[in-house]
Amino acid sequence: MPTTLWTDDLLDPLRKAGDPLADTAIEEIYALGQEDQVRAALIGLGRNEQGVPEGLPARLRHYFDVSGVLPPWADAGLIRRGQGLLGRYEGHFASILICGSLPLAYGCADGAQVLYRSTRLTGGVFRRLGETAQFVVDVLGTGGLEADGRGLRSAQKIRLLHATMRYHLARDESWDTTWGLPVNQEDLAGTLMSFSVAVPRGLAKLGVELPRADRDAYFHLWRVVGHVLGVHDSVNPVEFEDGGALADTILRRQQRPSEAGTVLTQDLLEFIHACLPGPLFAGVGPSLIRHLIGDRAADVVSVPRGDLTQFALQASSALSFGYGKTGDIVPVLAKASNELGLAVLRQGLLLTNKGRRYEWQVPTGLTPTS
Repeated sequence: MPTTLWTDDLLDPLRKAGDPLADTAIEEIYALGQEDQVRAALIGLGRNEQGVPEGLPARLRHYFDVSGVLPPWADAGLIRRGQGLLGRYEGHFASILICGSLPLAYGCADGAQVLYRSTRLTGGVFRRLGETAQFVVDVLGTGGLEADGRGLRSAQKIRLLHATMRYHLARDESWDTTWGLPVNQEDLAGTLMSFSVAVPRGLAKLGVELPRADRDAYFHLWRVVGHVLGVHDSVNPVEFEDGGALADTILRRQQRPSEAGTVLTQDLLEFIHACLPGPLFAGVGPSLIRHLIGDRAADVVSVPRGDLTQFALQASSALSFGYGKTGDIVPVLAKASNELGLAVLRQGLLLTNKGRRYEWQVPTGLTPTS
């Protein structure tokens, strides 16, 4: 049972809270007019070929020194155990994140405004999804959170990207302050739970019940990543049950229809279609989304009803491979999930970056849409 009571009184102030460590580093970069030089210096940082480059502004150097240290409670054994799950479920992981986590995030109307209003994201959804897939692979890869590991470096750069968004969007006259601070702490916590909570829940909906020890190790891994990303300790829960309760509370508070959420979801469906072209797969994206997040949440972001008839007929000979009972919709969806996820990790990266590794570029030169 959850032990933390997630109240509006606790979460409301976090909609105005940013990330001082990363924010001051980004502010210094722009004050000095060094954004292009810093971006060039950092572009190869995630390749695990070198340490933090020399000659960075003082606050940015301080940022890397502080954020690169894992918290004292980080458990290396649990991290390794959590990372070991990728090899078993990589297809499902990718599908759940794309068909579960992202549509839930897009349904949070205020937080979706950040993605919608960033030219870089709305103008390049394929690249954004490819980068997210690369980030997950980096974090869950062996050694990803060790010193100079790719997952650690990717998380540090994403944290700076978030600060860059706050810098630009908070200065945009069209930004409605009732949405909260761009990329605020409640939205960061909700995003973190979309990795740490939504994936085990999604696996269960596909007929894969993780052993509790595996689930808790996976949750711990993402708790460590949350620390690196600058999520406040107050909304970075220790236990999975508390994380689930926090995710549900944030959805209760934030989930409602918006143009931003609908547009982002339509872009997502186009990405899925590009990864799995052809009439056989036409209903896979909408069907998986509705199964993973439920009809009510899917309606919030205008997901159409899916038809898996043709896919189910093709998959009928494989309905006894361990996901649920024969004749149940779960085996069909589990097969579809695995095929889509593998396509995203392979064909999707090929579509979006010609099969090359993605490198998060920070600062990005983000400019708000007019």
